[in-house]
Amino acid sequence: MSYDAALAVLHYYFPSGHSVRKIESIGNAGGWSGSRLWRISAVGNALRGVPGPTNDLDLCLRRWPREHPTRERLEFMHRTLETVSAAGIAYIPVPLRTLTGKSYIEHAGHFSELTRWLPGSADFHAHPSRERLRAAMQALARFHAATAANAPSAPAPAIAERVHRTSELRSLLDRLSAAVQAGLDADLDARARRILSLAPQHLSALLPPLQFAAAQLLLLQPAIRDIHHDHVLFTGDEVTGLIDFGALRIDTPLTDVARLVGSLVGDDLPAREFALAAYAELRPLSEADRRLIDLLDYSGVVLGSLNWLVWLYLERRDMGETAPVIKRLDEIVGRLAVTKLGHGVLG
Repeated sequence: MSYDAALAVLHYYFPSGHSVRKIESIGNAGGWSGSRLWRISAVGNALRGVPGPTNDLDLCLRRWPREHPTRERLEFMHRTLETVSAAGIAYIPVPLRTLTGKSYIEHAGHFSELTRWLPGSADFHAHPSRERLRAAMQALARFHAATAANAPSAPAPAIAERVHRTSELRSLLDRLSAAVQAGLDADLDARARRILSLAPQHLSALLPPLQFAAAQLLLLQPAIRDIHHDHVLFTGDEVTGLIDFGALRIDTPLTDVARLVGSLVGDDLPAREFALAAYAELRPLSEADRRLIDLLDYSGVVLGSLNWLVWLYLERRDMGETAPVIKRLDEIVGRLAVTKLGHGVLG
């Protein structure tokens, strides 16, 4: 989307283009969802729902890719974020309303939304601490607490999908090996060969516990499903932003706990225990919950590693610049080399 196209979208929110002072493209902000983002500087009292005297607002304009989310998923996402905001949680990107009162607009074949720009940096790995780890886990716990009303019990979609994907990936191993052997990029190929030397041995061990877990009844509610290091913003030791809710759906919230713990502290057992204890201060976890968190984390690492190879070598997806992809693959390889079938998964 060009500057002019971004300005055309903003006209749905502002009575006059003169209310917008600056439009800065930030591309995909390092993500792989296919979204495009712009940082907007605007006059506050020109925007619906922002009362008071004239002041500068820092905003984020997101254009979703054509493929997702669907209208229904986007509206569900926005309703959920508004529910969380109504509970007094300020560190989420609540969609602002257009001049006609909608939470999004459809323009040139894409859905777009406008939110406040959330402050902070995704820098936990650069500045790790117990205080920050507690803050991240409790920010997630508060999100879950705000969306837990009327949660039904049912088998978790995430686990059923992982059972299916495990079988699929086992059937693709020969094709993946041939594609990696043919080569794509020297740096990528080195990581891909390492993944193929590590991941397949985990697939057979993974299936039985996933099949067992898929039969269990779990409380289901809105789950972010893509909450990881790069989506948690800190200002000092405080969480000032949870971002990117494009994968939000009804599922077990334990998927979020597993994703965030694994992303922040990996296989550091004392740090994992500290993180789960911090979450449990606000949202109690049973021993069965903890075993399932370990299984979800472990299966996410194994299946995620092979999913990357499918995207790169079989589907030939354009994942943007190579350097961020290599960084992600190095993180995956690092965990594959040390992770086992959970930290008590079979207990």
